[in-house]
Amino acid sequence: MQLTNKTVLLTGANGGLGQALIQVLLDAGVAKIYAACRAPERLTSTDPRVVPLTLDVTSAVQIAAVRRLAKDVDILLNNAGLNRQQRLLDAAEPGAAEAEMAVNYFATLNLCRAYATVLRERQGAIVNVLSILARVALPAMGSLCASKAAALRLTEGLRAELAVDQVQVVAVLPGVIDTAMSRDFPGPKASPEDIAQAIVDGLLEGATTLYPDPMSQQVAEGLAADREATVGGFAAFL
Repeated sequence: MQLTNKTVLLTGANGGLGQALIQVLLDAGVAKIYAACRAPERLTSTDPRVVPLTLDVTSAVQIAAVRRLAKDVDILLNNAGLNRQQRLLDAAEPGAAEAEMAVNYFATLNLCRAYATVLRERQGAIVNVLSILARVALPAMGSLCASKAAALRLTEGLRAELAVDQVQVVAVLPGVIDTAMSRDFPGPKASPEDIAQAIVDGLLEGATTLYPDPMSQQVAEGLAADREATVGGFAAFL
């Protein structure tokens, strides 16, 4: 995938990673970014190549409206995400798991379905921003982990279905990113700018799965070397 003169549809565009992705994509030479989010007035870029769009990714009506407006998409970058930081059994918010699945899994599926035809025609790309927690359960965020694991299986299934059409499908599995969503997390965090650059580099290199920061790389290596020990380490965090 080359980025020069390409058109990108980016969801979750007004978040910390979304805004970093806008800048890195512009620097890489894309022709247009449809910057889709629930509050486009919060977008900071004034570059004329950025086209703000209102999109609640859980709304089928709004997805259809965006599809009618954004017809020339080469890269679908599913960046919108939700983390209610809830356990599976003792959740303070009983609806958290459903809300996380709606954003992290079903919205991603519905956007991919909406753009499958155009991406096949243009031999484009899908990038799904997931989490290293798609591969290991952190009990304190059990329902998030389940939704991200579902989205990882979705991404792998899409890759298989679209292989014959030469559509690149990328799973991005970062650790903790220094954004508002992880404001209260006490440990080390990757910068949104570094994650955004890793995503763009991965697209250019033809990657399928990205571990874009030291935390995610360490976890992936641990799972490969001793899965039970790595999973056990995460299980202690309730």
